[in-house]
Amino acid sequence: MSIDRRSFLKISGTGAAAIMAGAGISRSAFAAVSAEKRKSHVSFAGSSQNGDHKELILNVLEPWRETIKEGIKGKKIFIKPNLVSGGKALIGTPVEAVRALLEFLRSMTSDPIIIGESAAGPGLERSYSQFGYNNLVNEFNDVILIDLDDSDIPKVDRTIWKPDFTSTRTIQIFSPFVDPQYYVISVTRPKTHNCQVITGVCKNILMGAPTGTKSYFGGTSNKQLMHGENGWFLGTNEGENKCLAYNLFQLGNTIFLSGSPSFCVLDAWEGMEGEGPGNGTSVMQYCAVAGTDPLAVDRLCAKLMGLSDTPTDHFDTANPSYTDARALYWLSNAGVGNYDLEMIKFIQGSLQELEGYVKKYQMANSYFGNQTNWTGEAPSQVFDLPEVSTRDSRFLDPKPFLFPQVRNIAGQKVRIDFSLPVAFPIKLEIYNLNGVQIRMLGNEFLPRGRYSVVWDCRDKRGARVAKGKYIIRLQFDRNRVISDHITLY
Repeated sequence: MSIDRRSFLKISGTGAAAIMAGAGISRSAFAAVSAEKRKSHVSFAGSSQNGDHKELILNVLEPWRETIKEGIKGKKIFIKPNLVSGGKALIGTPVEAVRALLEFLRSMTSDPIIIGESAAGPGLERSYSQFGYNNLVNEFNDVILIDLDDSDIPKVDRTIWKPDFTSTRTIQIFSPFVDPQYYVISVTRPKTHNCQVITGVCKNILMGAPTGTKSYFGGTSNKQLMHGENGWFLGTNEGENKCLAYNLFQLGNTIFLSGSPSFCVLDAWEGMEGEGPGNGTSVMQYCAVAGTDPLAVDRLCAKLMGLSDTPTDHFDTANPSYTDARALYWLSNAGVGNYDLEMIKFIQGSLQELEGYVKKYQMANSYFGNQTNWTGEAPSQVFDLPEVSTRDSRFLDPKPFLFPQVRNIAGQKVRIDFSLPVAFPIKLEIYNLNGVQIRMLGNEFLPRGRYSVVWDCRDKRGARVAKGKYIIRLQFDRNRVISDHITLY
């Protein structure tokens, strides 16, 4: 039996536990909404040098026929390849993988299918032509090829961190990545990455969602702002890679929990090693992975690329670890998906079969220390509590994610959600605009995961609070704070 992405999130996330109020709870003020995590299903298919690329992709898709057929009903189908920008074909998702995906989808629906990308810089139109994507429009009925940055696709705001990690900014992302009306399919090849170790199905979505620019050095690119500042994308600036890792975690909390992508295909017929994501060299592997959980698919991507299964605090250049892809590890810790081999179940193929296709990829030069903050000394411990593992507390000094609130709230209850990439002591409070504490909702040590609490709109004495604006203050690691505001009316 296979499980679609939204069903997985329902049983492993927001539907997994009842919401508890902030007062009168004997055990914990916070409801762990990721406590009943279920295994993620994946399919694997292998081939050989003499095999057929398109047949490989059709093979890995076939176990998901009923899941996809049911999932696309009433939805707008959106295929997101990874094309980066103009350049050699190896940097992009092979057109043969998308051709196979279209053939598979056309066997079950005649609805329009959008293929869309927001590239990292100029050259997408050339990539569509050079890589053979323009031919797909003629080969299949009602297939639409778009440049998201030149389209009228709506955009929505999201908040990310600046590299000082004390202030935030608002960026825009394309709405299909958080809109349940879309059935988003992420399809990419495995590649090394100069800032975040690997590119797989997750990063294809999380960096494809922010709006881009037609110039690497002109205009404002929200993709570059994910790195910290406009003009940053090479990983050579102080704090850049740390900033990108945490902002990927930020976006993953909202995009992945909205159910996007609905489905993922990792086409490892031919991967890229070395100077990825734009200038690496070929690695022939002749295999593919598919599934509804992008983190699970990328865990197998890391496996296929030869990254060690042993978690590490630091970057061991001789033996890279799957945990070096920090954002993916944090998202799994926070209950967003399963970046964990023990939580992955094969519905076709097996881990043993997949291991026969593993190749040890040469990492990008950035991995070996020619960038300011990517290697070197491991980050110091954020805090010192006996319950906290050193490994969890030192991963690039991660921070909680406080889910954005509905600004204007009518009614008698306010639900507050947050996720922890690692264990933290947490204090959650409500303040008025004069800086006076209205209510303490919880103050305790929490392991990594997703949590929720409901404020009943009463103060510490039990009296109903007045209408107006209030501050939600989440304190972690003893003295660091993230806040948001709401208006009661």
